[in-house]
Amino acid sequence: MTTPRQTQKPSTVEALTKNPIALVAGGVALGAVIGALIPRPQQEKDLLAPVGKRLAEGATAAAAAAREAGKAEIDAILPQRDAAKEQIGKIIGSAFTAAKEAAASKTDA
Repeated sequence: MTTPRQTQKPSTVEALTKNPIALVAGGVALGAVIGALIPRPQQEKDLLAPVGKRLAEGATAAAAAAREAGKAEIDAILPQRDAAKEQIGKIIGSAFTAAKEAAASKTDA
């Protein structure tokens, strides 16, 4: 005969083996809550403040570099696009001129 506790155990184990990410996410959430509840000592603040500033400066510099690289890529693409537009405009203009000349030669003949 099985007890209710024995029947629940395999379902919990199965759930955890099927979705271990939920277990990790739960652990991270629990750790974040506990970390938020524990006060930080002044010494920890003093020691970690420069590290936080360096990380923030590095992240800002990385974001600026990524933005500049993106602008450079867009600038590299745009001249090609403008040249293609000019070329298409010339082709359409040539076709229009040829059509006008062909129509004029038909009316003259």
